[in-house]
Amino acid sequence: MLRYRLEGSGAPLLLIHGWGVTYAIWQNLAPLLTPHFQLIMIELPGIGGSPCLDSEKPYYQASAEAIEEVRCALGIEQWSILAYSSGTRAAEAYLQRYSRYVTRAIFLCPIYLTEWCSLALRLLDMTHTRPTLVHWLFSDWRLYGLVLALGFNGRRHQYTRVWKNEIELQPIDILVRSLCELPGKGRIPFQLPAVPALFLWGSKDALTAPPRLPRPNDVFISADHSAPMLAAPSVAEVVIPFVSEGELIPPTSRLRRRYHIWGRERTKTQARERAHLLDIILASGKHRLALSRRKLLQRTKSN
Repeated sequence: MLRYRLEGSGAPLLLIHGWGVTYAIWQNLAPLLTPHFQLIMIELPGIGGSPCLDSEKPYYQASAEAIEEVRCALGIEQWSILAYSSGTRAAEAYLQRYSRYVTRAIFLCPIYLTEWCSLALRLLDMTHTRPTLVHWLFSDWRLYGLVLALGFNGRRHQYTRVWKNEIELQPIDILVRSLCELPGKGRIPFQLPAVPALFLWGSKDALTAPPRLPRPNDVFISADHSAPMLAAPSVAEVVIPFVSEGELIPPTSRLRRRYHIWGRERTKTQARERAHLLDIILASGKHRLALSRRKLLQRTKSN
C-alpha cells in the first residue's frame, strides 16, 4: 500500500504531490490547512516510501487503484482532493474511475504543458531506452538546472537544491514513466466526470499553458510552479473556501482572472476599460455622422 501521513482534523482532504518529490512538498501549506481538514498526504507508487507497482500496468491507472486502496484502508466514505503538478494527472485518473468517492477536486499547477515542454517529453520518450543518457540528464547540475528553470523560473532559492536532492533519490524508471505516460505527453485537456473541480494556475508558471479564455472554474494566483512552497498562503486562500463551501473565489481576496487578448495577457478590468473606451469612440463617431447628415439636408433644402 502507498505510504501516507495523516495530519489535522475535519473533513478528509487527500493531497497528491508532483513529479519526483514526496509529501514533503506540503510542509508550508499543511499548517494552513490542518485547522480545517484532516490531511491524507500520500506518496505515489515508487516515490519516497511507497512500493513500485507492476511495470506492465499504465502508471497513472495503477496510481488511481493504489489511491483507492488507501481510502478503503482508512474507511473514508468520501474525500476531497488537492493535487499538484503531475499529481493532477493521477487525480484525473482516480476521478475517472472512482468519482463517487470525491466531493470536490482542486488541480494546483495542473499539467497541461506548453508546446515546447510537451516536445521535450516526446524526445525523452524516444531516448529513455538509453539509460546512460537518461541518468546523465537527471543528475548533478543538469537536474538542478531543470528544477531551477521550470520550478522557480530561474530564480535561485534554498528549495531549489532541496527539490533537486529529493528527485535524485527516486528510481529513475519511475521518474521517466511518470513523465512519458502523461496523457498526450501533457497536451490532452483534462477529462473529468461531473465532480466540482477548480483549476488553480500560477500566473508566472513557465511549465503550464493555462486557457486563453479562462473558464468559471479557472483561478490565477501570483506564483510559479513552486506554488505549494513559495505561495502557500495564496493557495490556502483558495483551497479552504472551495473545499469547505464550494466557493470558487474567496470574497476576501482580489485574485485576478487573466484573459489573453490578441496574444497579450490582460486582466478582466483592462478588457472592460478597453470595451468602454471603444463604446465611447463608436458613440462619438455616430454623433458626428448624424451632424454631417443634418448639415447636408439643410444645404439641400436651401438650394
